[in-house]
Amino acid sequence: MAKRTKKFNAKDWIKAYKEHLLQYGELAKDIKTLLHFTDQHFVDFKTHFEDIELLESAIVCSYFEESLKVLAKDKNFNELSSKEQHLAFLYVLMEVISNDEIFLESMQQDKIKDPGFIFNVQKKLNKLNINWGEIEGWKPEILEKLNLNPKQSIYVNHAITCILFYLKDKSEEKQDTDAFIEKTTDLLFKLSDTSTLNSMLDLGKFMYSRSKASFS
Repeated sequence: MAKRTKKFNAKDWIKAYKEHLLQYGELAKDIKTLLHFTDQHFVDFKTHFEDIELLESAIVCSYFEESLKVLAKDKNFNELSSKEQHLAFLYVLMEVISNDEIFLESMQQDKIKDPGFIFNVQKKLNKLNINWGEIEGWKPEILEKLNLNPKQSIYVNHAITCILFYLKDKSEEKQDTDAFIEKTTDLLFKLSDTSTLNSMLDLGKFMYSRSKASFS
């Protein structure tokens, strides 16, 4: 990689991490390796990322962020049903990652069994604003306190599963991935039917209010 005289921003570090793989055939194993490759300073790296693991999780999240930006430009997107929005997101996401397939295959082999990496990715992804993943109406107080959204987590994990399937798919023009997305999305929304979720939340709200009354 050509050395740069300017200080890197977050996007520069992400690009450099990918370029290291393309040039040397392996991921940068630590910050020192990446600094040597970029001719940048440690303090500049720490301005954007605490460690190499957080840089790696930021790369995965960047695909989600780019996909959401694409959909945000579609004026008709918000008129779609939640299921249609999720499908549209998944197809855009597959298109986005197609540009980095070689890089992602290598990252998958190195990181898929690393629980710390998976945790960092999920934690970062759950902070994204995924409109169709919002829980409507009342939400248990504990979820508010912990800033958790199990509905969005389900959609995020489904998207990650689709990425992993895509990377393994050897079918022509990724036709098997298209089928996988359609079938699993259909099943996902049948299992998380809104009326069923609302009934469960209503029951949870009733039990929560009764327990508070009993112990007050």
